[in-house]
Amino acid sequence: MKASGEGVVHAISVITRAATPEARAHVPYAVVLVDMAEGFRMMGHGDRALNIGDRVSATYVTFTDHVVPYFVRA
Repeated sequence: MKASGEGVVHAISVITRAATPEARAHVPYAVVLVDMAEGFRMMGHGDRALNIGDRVSATYVTFTDHVVPYFVRA
């Protein structure tokens, strides 16, 4: 089964301090926990304007030379 990428924001953390020198250019950024439509919970980066309960969809972006899931309001 392939996941749809659709879900609802369960929690949000805004990171204001870079964990690595490479991440410094991205601060502040949001990490979100999303309840996916298929029943699992997934963590990824997300738009800082998201709120708990927002419906979102996943895309992928490059963050410090890594491809990571990124959630935007659906």
